[in-house]
Amino acid sequence: MANDNLEVICPMITPFDDNAKPSRENLKVFLDDMREFGIKKIFPLGSNGLFNLMTLDQRKEFAKLISEEATDFEVLLGAGSQNTAEMLEMAKYAEDLGFGKIVVQPTYYNKAEQSWMIKHYESITDVYSGKIYIYNIPQFTNSRIEIDTMKTIMEAVPQVEGIKDSSGDIRFFNEVADTFSGKLKVYQGQDDLLLQSLIAGATGGVCGSTNINPLVTEVYKYYAKGDYETASKVQITFNRFFRMMNEYPFPVMVYTAFYKKHNIRGKLPLPITTMSKVVESKINDILNFMTHYKE
Repeated sequence: MANDNLEVICPMITPFDDNAKPSRENLKVFLDDMREFGIKKIFPLGSNGLFNLMTLDQRKEFAKLISEEATDFEVLLGAGSQNTAEMLEMAKYAEDLGFGKIVVQPTYYNKAEQSWMIKHYESITDVYSGKIYIYNIPQFTNSRIEIDTMKTIMEAVPQVEGIKDSSGDIRFFNEVADTFSGKLKVYQGQDDLLLQSLIAGATGGVCGSTNINPLVTEVYKYYAKGDYETASKVQITFNRFFRMMNEYPFPVMVYTAFYKKHNIRGKLPLPITTMSKVVESKINDILNFMTHYKE
């Protein structure tokens, strides 16, 4: 299967420098990894990208870097924020830079009512003409986007092209897939649920592990070829890797492994201080997994 058809999107880290600022040089290293892994689609400024710990100016700076350095990738730019006004400013900036797709989640901290979510998405049409992806991640926003709300948003905002569900609730995901597959692109946001979700009708996965390891892409490729037995074996093997990654608070291991792999310096924005506490042997286990997982 050609990699151009690979429906696995990398919800990418923000390659920070040693001052916790977005780095062009580290971004180039990261994008080279994606090319080596066969990843053609990236989602910057999402949860893995720690957008919520960046200022609006830093997010704009990183979006500009992406527009200049990732010209050979399909980009779904994160435009989320804790308030609608800032989201709209980021969406307009995405429009100005020429990004044809953005990803937006509900506002957070104050628990959003379903009617707030509808208004939040409807407002995007005033500033942005490209495609919009609904991002459901209730463990971070404290509010789940309900099925009926998704339907209302879809009807009110014709630009909606897809849904990313990262709830981790496979029953809810099954309902999302059953309701919207064939109408929208539906992506699973939890790597260890990818195969189950493909069986349920998902378009693909937005898989954070692809920041450092392409193994989960094999699940998709085998499934797409109809080799369900091998896809299942790879998913089971991959799940071991996924558990290893999550031994530390999200997404510290992904960043630590990336910097270690390339022997480059980088620092995460405050208040995250966990990187220095990651055990060296654990990092090596993560980096060696792809080489030795078949043994």
